[in-house]
Amino acid sequence: MITKVGVVPATEIMRYTRVNHKTKARRRGRLSILSLRILLGLYLIMLVKIILLKFHSLDLGFLWGRLLAGLQQPGLLSRQLDTGNIIPFREISRSLHSINGHSIVNLLGNVVIFIPLGILLGLLFDHERMAGVRIWVCSLFLSLSLEIAQLLFMIGQFDVDDLLLNSLGGLLGYAICRAVVITFRCVSNETNM
Repeated sequence: MITKVGVVPATEIMRYTRVNHKTKARRRGRLSILSLRILLGLYLIMLVKIILLKFHSLDLGFLWGRLLAGLQQPGLLSRQLDTGNIIPFREISRSLHSINGHSIVNLLGNVVIFIPLGILLGLLFDHERMAGVRIWVCSLFLSLSLEIAQLLFMIGQFDVDDLLLNSLGGLLGYAICRAVVITFRCVSNETNM
């Protein structure tokens, strides 16, 4: 290639092009990770609004009052835990034996609401080892945190079966993510050939 300064060897042009493509790919990668993190943050806010606040507005005074009442009167927290479920599969089997609209919504809802978490974390942990295990642990930890928050704020009931169903939802989301990513990569590799 001839420029105003002189002749530029083809190897220099190819090296510049490769470096330029790598820089653009890195920028796109950072942007997509930032976008995924923002989506994850919005998802977590929505999850707290649905599970903890039961679609009500965030009233910090109300939550603080509930927390203080529970901490000052441990009997309230004890009663709240007694009305909950700490035996695995109890509510799941009860729901499966007496199938009605509420039980189906409860079972499927607890799974479905965590599928986006598995998808988003699957995209964020795309190239990491043991991503499925990490996503399962994240789903379990988030679900446990929300169940403990329900107990402490005395909103809803603690249910160990929710932990199981929510974790299953996270794993299903990861499986969906992996299937889509693998399919997309296979299709894009075929079109590039």
